[in-house]
Formats: sequence, structure tokens, C-alpha cells
Amino acid sequence: RGRVVDVRVLASTNKQVPTLVKKGLFREDLFFRLNVITIELPPLRERGDDILLLVHHFAAKYSKELGRPTPRFSDEALKVLRDDHAWPGNVRELENIIHRLVVMTEGECIEVPDLPPVMRFSALREPSLNRTLAEVEAEYIRNVLASVGGNKTIAAKILGVDRKTLREKLKAAFEPPLDP
Repeated sequence: RGRVVDVRVLASTNKQVPTLVKKGLFREDLFFRLNVITIELPPLRERGDDILLLVHHFAAKYSKELGRPTPRFSDEALKVLRDDHAWPGNVRELENIIHRLVVMTEGECIEVPDLPPVMRFSALREPSLNRTLAEVEAEYIRNVLASVGGNKTIAAKILGVDRKTLREKLKAAFEPPLDP
């Protein structure tokens, strides 16, 4: 027996769906059914005020789950979180880092030394315009891996890639090329 329902589908993606439609990788009819109202959000790194709101939201959420008081963040730590990290994993990366900080930090206030190494290093180092993109990417991957204790699954999630892609990037970045 059929039943009439009134629903609204809310979907999000980080893919360029029109391109996928053109390549035949996404059904055109489904795209047009879903594409009624489009809201485009800039990447998290361009939304500093949102970063601060989300930091406090996730800290409160995970503190409540753990039955702990919500930690404060020093002004310096908030500056690093807001200004000194590119957030390639967007909100998921931020949530994971705040979750880790709430679990791992002992004191009442989270300071710069409590932040993952990838953030502490980026806060201290002056940018160099003489580095290649491959060098910057390799360093970033190395720092993310260090911040998660070498766990490639978590690192891949933070980097926004799957494990296979991470393995390929590690191989390309850290294995010397073979001479023909």
C-alpha cells in the first residue's frame, strides 16, 4: 500500500557535480532533482569567525561527553587555530583536532604547546616562497602524520584523501626516484 510523504532532501558534497554529470559519473536527472537551492560555502580557512565558534562548540560537545569541564583556549592558541592553519580537512579536521585536545589536554586552558605539531610548527615558521608545491605538500603530510602518531588512517582523514592516495603521495614524496 502506498503512502504519501512530504520530505526535503538536504545533501552536500565537495565534488563538482556538474562536471561529474558531463562525464557520466552522476545521473543528470538526480542532479536536477537535488539542485533546487544551492548554497556555496567558502572553505573553512576563509571563515575565521566560524573557526572560533566551532572550536568552542566542539570543545563543549566533547567535554560534555567526557563529563569534564569545558577547557578555555588561550588567545595565542585561538590565533593559531584561526589564522595559521589552512584546514584542508575543513570542519571534520577541526572537529577531530578539538576532540583530541579535549581528550589529551590535562589543564583547564589549552595553550599553543597543546596543539598538534603541524599547527605549532606552522605558527613558528616563516613562509618561504622558494619551496615547490611538492615540498610544501610533503612537509604538511609529514606534520599531519607526526600529529597523529603515524596513524595513516587518521592522517588520510585529516588530509581529506583515502589511504591509497596517501600511500601514493608518501611514495612520491619520500622515495628517491629510480635512475633509468
